[in-house]
Amino acid sequence: MKKVTLLSLIMMGASWAIFNPEGYWLTENNDAKVHIYKCGDKLCGKIVDLKEKCRDGKPKVDEETKQATLGLEIIKGFKPADENSWEDGTVRDPKEGKTYSGSMEMPNNNQVDLRGYVGIKLLGRTSEWRRTNEQTKIPGSDNDQSCHQAK
Repeated sequence: MKKVTLLSLIMMGASWAIFNPEGYWLTENNDAKVHIYKCGDKLCGKIVDLKEKCRDGKPKVDEETKQATLGLEIIKGFKPADENSWEDGTVRDPKEGKTYSGSMEMPNNNQVDLRGYVGIKLLGRTSEWRRTNEQTKIPGSDNDQSCHQAK
């Protein structure tokens, strides 16, 4: 009987786990690695590695701002909402050069579901990111020679 009670408590505790999104994440298509960190009492995130760092022999840039994509802050101002969810932030898509309203949820400690939307959450798209570490390279990024090809 004691084993059953202990097992029940452990299982209930697992459903109450609070996850922390701070750290390093690979984006859905392994195109980028993003570092999510605290900025005051909110969460922010910037691109710290890219699969393709260059285009036409030059470092990739945000289409609208013309800022370098590597080092670009793409997540801003996420506030805690409920356990394992954050909202009222913005998400920058450097490929399209657009900024969207955003929300973020963590179904487990190794996954972030980042949603960018216009107006209401129903009008958006969710991207599933996987936790990694600071040293991990993006698969295939070591083969990127695009900055060295154009002269």
